[in-house]
Amino acid sequence: MSNVNEDLNLIEPININNINLNNISYSKIKENNNKKIILIKYNENNVLKNFVFQSPTLLNLYKPKIYNNYSEIEVLLEGKENNKILKFINFLNELENKIKLDATNNANNWFIINENNSSINFQKIIRENDILKIKILKNNDFETILQLNNKKNISCNLIPDDSWCKLILEFYAIWINNNNDFGIFFRPILISFKLKEKNIYNYNFIEDSDSDIEIPDTDIKNNNNNNNNNNNLFDNLFINYNNKIKINNKNISTSQLDINEIYDNNNDKTSENEIENVNEDKNNNENKNNNINEDENEDENEDENENKNEKENENNNSESDSENENENENENENENENENNNNNIIKINFDKISLTSSDSDSNI
Repeated sequence: MSNVNEDLNLIEPININNINLNNISYSKIKENNNKKIILIKYNENNVLKNFVFQSPTLLNLYKPKIYNNYSEIEVLLEGKENNKILKFINFLNELENKIKLDATNNANNWFIINENNSSINFQKIIRENDILKIKILKNNDFETILQLNNKKNISCNLIPDDSWCKLILEFYAIWINNNNDFGIFFRPILISFKLKEKNIYNYNFIEDSDSDIEIPDTDIKNNNNNNNNNNNLFDNLFINYNNKIKINNKNISTSQLDINEIYDNNNDKTSENEIENVNEDKNNNENKNNNINEDENEDENEDENENKNEKENENNNSESDSENENENENENENENENENNNNNIIKINFDKISLTSSDSDSNI
């Protein structure tokens, strides 16, 4: 219900929760050469008044598009309070359905219906991607009030993009053109914009207790000599372990101590038995090395035999594959000849197809 604020002498819009769409009143039709206009009023307690309502906080996407007699903004049906947004969308959908129903009932009076013009098209209130297109007016009879933070009046070119906005709208009229296209015109009385809040993070650095601790560099040095083997990288370590013995010309690291390391340079009292034991161990190691060499030679002979057999098998397989390919080529040639013959006898019958298209969202 509309109320008058006695202190400020301002009229409040109708709360959408209290609107009864059956109370919409249509005036007489006004016509010019190109368009018909049906003015709208709202019947409240048998008193006709302007049909004015308020939107919740919505999102203005861009700077306005400025034309000769008006400007236009695109408002996204998205806001801070989802429940209010959903109620507002539901209200607009119900209003649209009410107008389409009344247009159907008054089709003979509102539209030009004949054999050449039998369709009626409605322009939806909510456009694609949940957008409302609002025309900002400024003429001799009316001017939309634009504000920033509901206080300061601003001009159209100062409207901020990507900003919150609230709108007081008047359902002013239904427009109809000569092609039987029609829609609802909302006249914006007041639009207030508010810049979106920025998310500011108040972080601060904590004391770094590890900042004074020095860690020595223990990385392996880069070796720029491309001729060196990868094993030479280990020569750049801080600690080197070089005890190696040679087996079949291969360097193999070992932990076995050399016999000279057993002697104590400061004490020559080593017993003869201990030396003899060491010599026996050395002989045993040499025998083991000889056995390893024999095993490796046998493995190499076996590998050579296996390689010979594999080559022979590959040659045999290649010969058989070539024979199979020749046979397949002969078969493919026969099949192609059969297909060419069949192509000469195929018949195609075309049926007549009629296509119709309609837009269920905009047709009544």
